Formats: sequence, structure tokens, C-alpha cells
Amino acid sequence: MVKRSKGFILFLSVLVIAFSLALYKFYPVSEALYYNESISISTVKLFMTEEELLSTMDEKAEFVYGMGGNGWRFSNSEIFVMTSSLGLFKNRVSLIDTENTSHSILGIKVGDDWDSAVTYLKKRGFKEFSHDMYTKGNVEIQLSGGSKISRLRIRIADPAYKDIQF
Repeated sequence: MVKRSKGFILFLSVLVIAFSLALYKFYPVSEALYYNESISISTVKLFMTEEELLSTMDEKAEFVYGMGGNGWRFSNSEIFVMTSSLGLFKNRVSLIDTENTSHSILGIKVGDDWDSAVTYLKKRGFKEFSHDMYTKGNVEIQLSGGSKISRLRIRIADPAYKDIQF
């Protein structure tokens, strides 16, 4: 009876550890899927494959070679997208950048008041990393512009790149 209890406790311990490691490893993916609900940038979403990205857009993309990933510029839509070359986001969208006033990230649009956007991000739990960068978990929101926002960017930091320098 005692042997059976110890075996069961050991099994539960291993199960909890395995679940915790899986949750830690795949947490950036769940963050991407969560924030996708608050991204309104054409048909572009975080974690979509390169094939999905290119097939759902109504315009041809300009390929931009990058270190650690590749980019696609959709000039007419004023969208720039990056994918990773390794890790959880390999060949998937990990960064979306827009200068289009009809697009929004977390309800913030290009042309919105800078101070209002910063206040909103802080209310949602984002911390100021630098003057124009706000982070929460693996998510980075970057605002560009002066008193009005001229560009918005959302990026999911993939743990695979944590110790890599380019």
C-alpha cells in the first residue's frame, strides 16, 4: 500500500514537472494567440505561417532578408512583418509593424495621442522598457512618433533568441 502511494506521488510529481516545462516552453505561443484578438491589421496575425501570410494578403510582398528571420513589406497596406528562422516561431509571424491609420494593436491606432496610448498600455500591465518600448511577458509594443503615434509595432520575444546576438 505504501509502495503504491509513493509510486503515485512520484508519477504526479513527474507529471506536474512535465506540464510546467511544456507551459513555460509554449507560453509565447499562447500569448500570441491571446493578443491576436486585439490586433486589427488587415489579415495579419501573430504566429501565422509564412504561407498563410502571403496567401491572405491582397497585395504582393517585398521580401526583406534578415538575420534571425525574414521580413515582408506590404507597401500599399503600410505593413511590415517579420518571421523567425528558428525556435517556436520558426517560419511564423513574430513581429507586425504598421503605419496605416486604419489598423490597430490593442485598440491603439496610428494617429492616436501618445500620452493616452502610454496610459492605456500601463493600465493593461505593460511596463516601460525604454521611451518608446513597453513590455509584458514576452510581448513588446513599440510606439513611434511625437505627440501623435506614427507607427505601431507588436513583437513576441521567442525564448530561442534569448542568448543569441547578431
